[in-house]
Amino acid sequence: MHTLSFKDIWSVAKKNILWIIAIPFALLLAVFVLYSYFIPKQYTSDVQLFVTVNANGAASQTYESLLMTQGLTDTYAKLIQSPKVMRNVAKETKSKEAIDTIRNKTTVNVDEKSLVYSISYKSGNPKESALVVNTIAKYASEELKALVKGTKVTTIMSGELGVAISNVSKYIIAFIIGVILSISFLIIAILLDTIVTKEEQLSEMGIDVLGDIPHVREGGKGHETTKK
Repeated sequence: MHTLSFKDIWSVAKKNILWIIAIPFALLLAVFVLYSYFIPKQYTSDVQLFVTVNANGAASQTYESLLMTQGLTDTYAKLIQSPKVMRNVAKETKSKEAIDTIRNKTTVNVDEKSLVYSISYKSGNPKESALVVNTIAKYASEELKALVKGTKVTTIMSGELGVAISNVSKYIIAFIIGVILSISFLIIAILLDTIVTKEEQLSEMGIDVLGDIPHVREGGKGHETTKK
């Protein structure tokens, strides 16, 4: 197989330029239509809780209390999403969704340095997302205080009307996939290209080149060379 030059690649790319450009933008358009008309918008609402444990009933935070609180971060995160909390949330909000579904829509992130627990709830309804996440915070606080003696829970930020989740990341992913598909299309087009453009290609086919016959383009401008 002859060595491909940039000129060869550009020649094939130029002939298929519309397809190469169209593929990424076609995927972007598909994602836009999909999330604009077929997939319902998702909204998320957040609550932030500051959780501490006062060791031995201390009135204020001590170094020992701080270490104890940091050691319980994983336990607290699991308690926030416990079946008991989710069951109470489903009952109070009169949700028709299963407990497992509510838990799957709930995300708990912990900053061990600040001891702040960020609870997020995703829903197709902005009002529902705020209602559910605030109810989760309410019952989670009660559960933490009941199970771990000396636990103090302070609500730093209550959940407000849900904010629509951005689809920017999906557009970026779609565009990257489109570029990869365009490159793949170009490679396939190059491999399937059967037009002879170099003398060495004829030699590889076992054809001897006896000479060149210039071909004058229409209008008398420029010429192409035909091998014989």
